[in-house]
Amino acid sequence: MKNIIILINLSIIIGITTIFTQSEEIVSENKDKVSANTLTAENVSAVASGLKKTIRSNFSRFTSNTKTKSSADETITAFITDLTEARIMDIEQGKTAEQRCTTRPLKEYGSLMIKDQAKMLNELKKLAARKNISIPSELGPEKAEALGDLRKVHGQSFDKKFIKMMIIDHKRDAKKLERAARSDDADIQVFATKYLPVVQSHLDKIKALKKSL
Repeated sequence: MKNIIILINLSIIIGITTIFTQSEEIVSENKDKVSANTLTAENVSAVASGLKKTIRSNFSRFTSNTKTKSSADETITAFITDLTEARIMDIEQGKTAEQRCTTRPLKEYGSLMIKDQAKMLNELKKLAARKNISIPSELGPEKAEALGDLRKVHGQSFDKKFIKMMIIDHKRDAKKLERAARSDDADIQVFATKYLPVVQSHLDKIKALKKSL
């Protein structure tokens, strides 16, 4: 009888031990599953966050590059457009100088303007076509008014006004060409490098003529 009781007690102890062991295994398994699920969620969140950062970074670079390119295009367009109108102005001033100037050197300078500025204008037209830029074929209101004012005066007053306008115009164009000679655009750089000495020589010549008056 005593042995039977002992056996029963042992069976109960073994049963209880088995139950606790299985429970621990189940808890451990569930814990691992939860941990795995949590880790997966964390990984997904990390990947999503990384993707967002990459997208924002790429978009920022794309936007920055687009703005830079747009700005560069606007600068090139303005350069070609402004210089084209200035060449038209110089040619018209040269024609007027041939007719109105009172000295031969100034008349010859007017002829020089017509010849050299026409060459420069043709180059600008080719450059504009290559860049698909629309350029003016006539003077705008401001320059047209300035040309009209020049044509209203005669004699030595004309000579002085013509010289003053030429000096102002050439100084302005020389500065633009100096900046353009450092352009990242190869076509603009080549054009500016070629014609900066031409404009500078015109400026030097008209300054010398001013001293001779």
